[in-house]
Amino acid sequence: MGLRDALGEWLGSDDERVRIPTDDGSDALALAREIAENPRTVELRDGRDLGYATVGDPDGDPLVLFHGFPNSRVFAAAFDDVAREQGVRVIAPERPGFGVSDPDPDRALTDWPADVADMADALELAEFPVLGISAGGPYAAVTAALLDQRVERAGIVCGLGPMAAVGVRDRLWYYSARALPPAAKLALWLGGRQALKDRDAFLESMADSAAPADGPVWTGELGQVVHASMIESRRHHGLDPLVTETALFGRSWGFDLGSVDVPTWLWYGKEDTVVPAAMGLYLADAIPTAEAHVYPDLGHLSTVERTAEEVFETLSG
Repeated sequence: MGLRDALGEWLGSDDERVRIPTDDGSDALALAREIAENPRTVELRDGRDLGYATVGDPDGDPLVLFHGFPNSRVFAAAFDDVAREQGVRVIAPERPGFGVSDPDPDRALTDWPADVADMADALELAEFPVLGISAGGPYAAVTAALLDQRVERAGIVCGLGPMAAVGVRDRLWYYSARALPPAAKLALWLGGRQALKDRDAFLESMADSAAPADGPVWTGELGQVVHASMIESRRHHGLDPLVTETALFGRSWGFDLGSVDVPTWLWYGKEDTVVPAAMGLYLADAIPTAEAHVYPDLGHLSTVERTAEEVFETLSG
């Protein structure tokens, strides 16, 4: 075994043994654990399996949700209540190599709409809105652009934008994954050690480094579901797919944002320390149909939490 293989084995060695904690009284966390322990998959046209979860009203109108980074289908558990209240059935697919989805190391962002179409065919979804949260934002944009015959509306909440939206310092993490994948993998492992070992300490550290409005959200139920989603994201295929995705964001997205012609809404927090609000402003300028909402006092998770009802009401039509 070479050094690189040995390093890869060491970095991913603990993932299979980690399980999602349970908290008495948290319906969302109980659902997150249920989703993790009872995976659903569909087979894609190239033979890969795609993992997905469904939450909300099982008889409701569909909404396809794209999770953040490093998240998984488990993230959907955070939206079960609001989806049930509004009569929405949420379908949350996992990207290649995340959760139980088979890896696709050579994938491009523009490959994603075909995966979504295959899943929609398997689940008999004719038309549907899409919602991308955080790192799911680019996937919502590309699906709206390339699968516009089936996508009715698109929403992006605190979504990543192209690297042209920000300065060099904010691009370095994504560029480093392109130039030095082993270093990016090591950084992800180091960053994830505390998350795997001590959930509460990890969430406290996230709260301490986040915008003031984000602090109680990180240590509350939404933060706990995000943590559970993070655990599941890497548990089956390790860290390599996460490095692949990080590098993907640092490249050209491969399609014209100006070609998005479905109604599109953007929600961003000006105090976001995870995704700069400048990325949302860039998307607002680049997408002809975009309507942007920027909240001066909100950060990353606080924007997700406080806009959830509005987002679902808007996208469900």
